Amino acid sequence: MTGPRLVLRADASHRLGSGHVLRLAALAEAAIDGGGAATLVVGDDPAASLVALDERGLPAVAADGVSGSPAEGAATIALARSLAADAVVVDGPAFSPAYVAAVADAGLRVVAVDDLGLAPPPAEVVVNHNLGAEELAARYPAAATRLLGRRYHLLRREFRALPAGGATPRGRVERLLITMGGSDPAGATARVLGALPPGALAVTVVLGPGFCADRALAVGLATAERAGHQVELAYRPPDLAARMAGCDLAISAAGGTLAELAYLGRPTIAIAIAPDQLVNARRHAAAGLAAGGWPLAAVDDRELTATIAALIGDPLARRALAAAATAATDGRGAARVVAHLAA
Repeated sequence: MTGPRLVLRADASHRLGSGHVLRLAALAEAAIDGGGAATLVVGDDPAASLVALDERGLPAVAADGVSGSPAEGAATIALARSLAADAVVVDGPAFSPAYVAAVADAGLRVVAVDDLGLAPPPAEVVVNHNLGAEELAARYPAAATRLLGRRYHLLRREFRALPAGGATPRGRVERLLITMGGSDPAGATARVLGALPPGALAVTVVLGPGFCADRALAVGLATAERAGHQVELAYRPPDLAARMAGCDLAISAAGGTLAELAYLGRPTIAIAIAPDQLVNARRHAAAGLAAGGWPLAAVDDRELTATIAALIGDPLARRALAAAATAATDGRGAARVVAHLAA
């Protein structure tokens, strides 16, 4: 069976982050690995994402027009036709029911990647790869195919190349990883750095392609160093998956990174840095797959410090988090989605 030919449409910016583009990159990789083809179309503020996709060897172009507009939709349809695409995959808030209907009316199969099911476009196929998404099936009445839950998580190639579960967490925390998504518009990175308990940790701070350094980051960095930690700022590290796999404890935004850390078996504190992450954060905490689960705006720095300190001092709790998280993610979700699209 030959893989599908896909055109994948998403936006990226400092405000929106790069998560929509990155998960479509995972789907594109799986399609290509299956013998198909894929071209990504990136709108809003695409420059950094286009560079990152080129580094991954994925064909990508900037969107032609304002995201979600009729003109941009027509340009995406024309591109899909020129590439003989089997489907157009859309991911993000710009793609309205009218946009999706126009693509479908052009004779193209439409796949929507969604998170919450609050205003889902009427696509033939819906993918919601979040934890517990199976409960949202009724929110997608227009979809003939609903691929819901962590079984369909879109994990990128560099993570799939690493062993599921990773190494057993060490008894002592030496390496801490902080990752707050592609841009961190909420300033969570600085907050976490400033809340680290005293110690002597090797702290890696991942800065995504849309991250804008500011005075708050400098203050947080200085506070962490005064607390005794050695901090490395890693801007768009090419070895991100390996860095994540090597940490003893992670503090992460509550987007798709939680599933990546789960696949790698890393005990994690989850913080919702945007409203659309709150459900995911709470589900992870309730299921014992992550600690925390709070919205950034509501968490007190003292509570954050206490939670970090408690996990650093409790190897059994860290191992329990890692084991539960690993059991929820097998890394084969993108291949499952591609198999459905190729059928």
